[in-house]
Amino acid sequence: MTSERATPACVKQACNFSEGALWDALISARPEVWRFEIPLPLLDPAPLAEVFASDWAAIVRSDIVLDAEDAHAVFFARVEQALAQGPGFALLSRIPVEALSLREARLLHIILSKRFGRLRPQDVSGSYLCDVVDSDMSGRMHSDDQIALGRRWNNLPCHTDHAFGRDPPRRLAFLCFRAAEVGGAVRLASAATLLARVAKMGPHLIEDLRRPVPFDATRQIDVSDDAVDAVAIVGSDTDGTRLRYLNHQIAHARLDPRQREAVGALEMALAEPGLVAELMLSPGDVLLIDNGVVLHGRGAYRNRQVPHTPRHHLRLWLS
Repeated sequence: MTSERATPACVKQACNFSEGALWDALISARPEVWRFEIPLPLLDPAPLAEVFASDWAAIVRSDIVLDAEDAHAVFFARVEQALAQGPGFALLSRIPVEALSLREARLLHIILSKRFGRLRPQDVSGSYLCDVVDSDMSGRMHSDDQIALGRRWNNLPCHTDHAFGRDPPRRLAFLCFRAAEVGGAVRLASAATLLARVAKMGPHLIEDLRRPVPFDATRQIDVSDDAVDAVAIVGSDTDGTRLRYLNHQIAHARLDPRQREAVGALEMALAEPGLVAELMLSPGDVLLIDNGVVLHGRGAYRNRQVPHTPRHHLRLWLS
């Protein structure tokens, strides 16, 4: 699954990942470990009609999930295994978004994703679902009809969501509602492999990544977020080692020399050829990610020269 023959001893001593979490770009060619076809009966519109007619807030707050009777328990168990003991991500193919309204796609995404965790609000106003449609230079989010036709967007570096938040989500769930005309591949990096590369540069670097790095409050995306003043990039909990990393929000001027070296080594490892995997999501694909085990980003893309058709993903945070 990876070109790393074995996890370095220094990483095994300092970190705790499942063996399946160690992979590199070659995993893109092994869909059998991360791609799962959603059973067609789960997408039968007849049983879903009641959900689609329900109040949005009631569905979010309810215990309603897809396949509550567990008729397809094997499918969900295989996906859960990929998330918990495998590579830490899974692509579910596919929700028929072309036959659904945006509201219906959102509701179906919610009741499917709730099989893999509890919904988490993504801001202080209690929004559970985020429409990922890139903003303009002013920072304002465009509605579909305001997106500049053919607009190009640059790469989004690999990171973990809510890295400086008080309680980052455990998992992320993205539904591709509409793809870009060109580009926009999702970029994924294994935290285990990343730290293995860093350890080869110097075993002390891992310990330096365990020391809290300061937060640059001027780079806070939402000023109402409950952010912490500093956070360790490499941390641990009952599930093992987890990363919290968003380079853009680190107060680099306040790092000491050893921290600066360690963060620089992490960036060098991320830039190494063959480490980051790329997946092209098609409309209807759902990508689940363990937020502390897999870093995610996005490649550059260009929107279509057609009104009301920007690249559009729906994001959920799960505990």
